[in-house]
Order: sequence, then structure tokens, then C-alpha cells
Amino acid sequence: MRKNFFILLIFCWLYSCNNKPSTTNSIVATTSWTAAYAMLAGASDVSVLAPYEMVHPGEYELRPGDIGRLSKTNMIIYAGYEVMVNQIKTGLKIPEKKMMKISTSYNFAELEESVMLIAKRLGTEQTALKNLEEIKQLFVNGRTAIKNKGLDQQPVVVHFFQVSFAKELGIKPTMIFGPASPEPMQILNMSRTNAVLILDNEHNPVGGSLNEILKNGEYKLLLNFPGLHNTRTIADVIRYNINQIIEPLVK
Repeated sequence: MRKNFFILLIFCWLYSCNNKPSTTNSIVATTSWTAAYAMLAGASDVSVLAPYEMVHPGEYELRPGDIGRLSKTNMIIYAGYEVMVNQIKTGLKIPEKKMMKISTSYNFAELEESVMLIAKRLGTEQTALKNLEEIKQLFVNGRTAIKNKGLDQQPVVVHFFQVSFAKELGIKPTMIFGPASPEPMQILNMSRTNAVLILDNEHNPVGGSLNEILKNGEYKLLLNFPGLHNTRTIADVIRYNINQIIEPLVK
């Protein structure tokens, strides 16, 4: 890993000597999640570093082919938990003014704040507000569906990284597990909840054992990062997750 990164730094130095910054309004996003925020904000020219099909996008490491895009772009959007961020900041010496850190969450207030932060930089506030209305309506529809199923009143155990999504739909987590695998005492405590639903995180699932002890609980895997299951946008992920929650398992 160290050797690869050293080679990457050399490549970066050689590249910077032969290329001038772009004057276009392009954006490079670290992952599909930060890219989806940029698109919600009204960005039209967004490229992603971590491939959409990656299950663990935050673990993506920079490759030589990424250097050109990072050097030429006007804005790099990141969340802070990505492995590549330290490489970008320290190894590539990207100017701080090109870096924009946002918070990625499915809590609507936090989502709106991050999207509008990007939109203000781009001058696309009106487009962003219109797009956010669609997201707000999706959550309204989702809360109605959850209430109709009675899941807002029943015990549900939720993966730590899916808590913001669950709460936005009106689900009140009885217990929260992860991101590490539950310890024996946690499993015992969760077995006593009689939860009807186990909401795990598809990007790092650790709740499989709960499916064995909660006999009346349905085990569902939810997304955070768009990409898997033909998702590309925040709206796609919201629709997919809601369908996962409310649709009964096929036995």
C-alpha cells in the first residue's frame, strides 16, 4: 500500500508539471453518496472516484487515473470518512478552497443543509430547493406506508448506520446494533425485544445472527450509498429502502 501510494505521488508530480487547471464547472465526488448530494444540489457535471458497484465505497484508494480529474476539477466533495481523503489532502496537495466537506445522512434536516451548502457554491439554489421537495415528499409517503403497516408502533432493531433513515420514516428503534458485530450480551438483550423487523446495513451487515434468535423478525438489508440494486440517486435509495421495509419476505 505504501509503495503504491509513493508511486501515485510521483505520478501526481509529473502530471502537475504538464497540466493546467480546468476552468469548467466540473465536480469530483469521492463516492456515489457525495455525488448524489451534488446532483440534488443541481450539479450537472459530476464524476465519482469510488465505483458505483463497490459495496464499501469509503475504502476506495486513489489510482493514477484519478489524478487528472482531481487536479483539473473546480470542486471536490467529500464526507471525511473516506480512506482517500487523507491521500488527496496530504499526498496531492489539493488547495483547500477546492475541497468541500459535507455531512451524509438520511435525516432530512442534515441532508437539506449539505445540499444547500453545495448549491450556494454552484449558484443553483432554486434547482436544489425543487429537488429537495421531491425528497421531502418521498419521506412523507414513506412515513404513511410505515404507519399503515403499524411499524411505527412495533419493536424494531436497527443498524447504527441506518438509524437516521429509520427515524425519518417514523420508526423508533427499540435497540441499535453495529457497526461492529453484536457481542453475546447485546444479542441476548435484543432477543428479548421480540422485534418484528431487523434493519441491517448492506454495506457492512453484522445483524445476521439476530435473524436466528428473533423468530418473528424479518431481516432486511438497507442501503446508504447509491449504486447497488440499480440505484444512482438519493431518491432511488429512499424508494428502494422503503420497499425493502414494507414488502414481506418471500418464504
